[in-house]
Amino acid sequence: MEHKTWIEALLGGDSMRQASQKVGYAQTTLQRQVDKGRLSPEMVISLCRAYDHPAVEGLVETGYLYPHEVETPGVNLVLPKATNRQLLDEINRRSDPEARQLFTNTNDRDVVDLDESAEVFEFAPKAATPAVQPVEYDPLTAVADSSPDEDALRAQQEGSDLE
Repeated sequence: MEHKTWIEALLGGDSMRQASQKVGYAQTTLQRQVDKGRLSPEMVISLCRAYDHPAVEGLVETGYLYPHEVETPGVNLVLPKATNRQLLDEINRRSDPEARQLFTNTNDRDVVDLDESAEVFEFAPKAATPAVQPVEYDPLTAVADSSPDEDALRAQQEGSDLE
């Protein structure tokens, strides 16, 4: 919809001066945008709020948003509003039905109690692990060694190669 047509329908007979006072913008700012045939998204939102029109609908009507972008709110917006019960119900709904049959006493989705009459198996205790003995370690044996100086040997070899 053209912005000029949209604002005229929204104002319902109010003048640009009255509209600019309601939204808190200078009349020249509002009139300039109308004359250009393009209202800013901020102006559309302000007008919608001032005239009790849903801002999302105004943004769709003026072409700033596509209808499919506002049909369903994003998960990040609605998930924090879900109750713990709603989250648990959704997890149960998505759970593997076979796994639910193994761990619950019914196929009913609302029941999440474990089957108290299920047979319990005891596992044999693990064999005792022999105690681990520390290895003796003398850190000083790795500090220095008595082998010949490699640089000195290399210099001797280079000197003998030159002769």
